[in-house]
Amino acid sequence: MAKEPDKSPDADTIVPNDPAAVSFVRALVARGEAVRVPPGGALPPGATHEIVGETPDGVPMLKRRRFSFGR
Repeated sequence: MAKEPDKSPDADTIVPNDPAAVSFVRALVARGEAVRVPPGGALPPGATHEIVGETPDGVPMLKRRRFSFGR
């Protein structure tokens, strides 16, 4: 029988688990700095984080993909 892939977040995944982290993640999404990337796609300009899942409360889990040093 094939082993199920591990779907738990790795050490690089931002999993918001307190009010400050939830606020940070929601602000990134609101500004367009965190986006879902289609398979084989690339981050659009201005995006720094990829949405890789959601917590049970529906808050996005993120991975940083690039840095931004201001706009």
